[in-house]
Amino acid sequence: MKKYYDKILFLLGLAVLGIGAGIFFYKGGLPMSTPLPPMKLSGAAFETIPSPDLGEPSAEWEAPPDQGEDLNETGWTYSVFTPPKIWWQTGEGWSAIPPQGAGKIVPFGISLIDAKKDLYRVQLVGSGGNGDATDFAHFSDVASGYGFDLRVGEENQHHQIKLLTLSVERVERPHGIVEKVAKATILDEQTSQNVDLVSDEPYSPTNNEFYNLKISAPYPEQEWKVTKVGDEQELPNKAKFVVVALDFDKPSVTVDKHSFNKKGREIITKRELTIVDDSVPPPQSAKSGKPMAKPAAQAK
Repeated sequence: MKKYYDKILFLLGLAVLGIGAGIFFYKGGLPMSTPLPPMKLSGAAFETIPSPDLGEPSAEWEAPPDQGEDLNETGWTYSVFTPPKIWWQTGEGWSAIPPQGAGKIVPFGISLIDAKKDLYRVQLVGSGGNGDATDFAHFSDVASGYGFDLRVGEENQHHQIKLLTLSVERVERPHGIVEKVAKATILDEQTSQNVDLVSDEPYSPTNNEFYNLKISAPYPEQEWKVTKVGDEQELPNKAKFVVVALDFDKPSVTVDKHSFNKKGREIITKRELTIVDDSVPPPQSAKSGKPMAKPAAQAK
């Protein structure tokens, strides 16, 4: 029954809408507005106004005052406007002048090549014989690389050593490997001291480590052998490198570079030098695949 009621209500709505529309059009639709009275122009006629003669515009600007050496030192125009590129220099702060010109980063000028120890002048290489008192010790001369043999009690006058004792031990290595290790005590006739040597273990007296450094651009290229903290190397323009720390285990050498800016102020830059492995490629950029370079600071 509900469906029939809906249809009846719908039909009644259409009928009411039709009756309302008929009455609207019967009465003439929308009401007409009252017509406007006729209008006439009044007042003076329009006259063209001539444009004023302003003449030729002119202006004279005074030249900016000469900043002299201040501009060359800082690169800041009136100390107001920030240049498009600026650099940070340790000890100086922000600067608009590229370090050493051309906007290139100045190399530190020194690198660590290797670290070594001065070996004792003779080294024990091994031993030979039948395992009795006739066994001999085989030595190597570090300077020449030549070898020589001595038995217990024998003396080598050229190398000025005498073999006092010799023993051979069987040492078990990993994976079941058994190795013979020779141990010898010699008399160093130059110092009158006994020296203990072990085969294939390079012997070096204490406190004789040295480091080979290479000085390069922007300084004259040269090699520098460093043995202790405090070693100095003079450079052009009163600059110098000073060793402040040594670490043979890494190995590394920490140096202070003393330099002077254009105003004569001393700048000290510290850096720890380590041996660079040339077989390891530099880090790659994730996007370009090219080695990453440190950009200069940009003004924002």
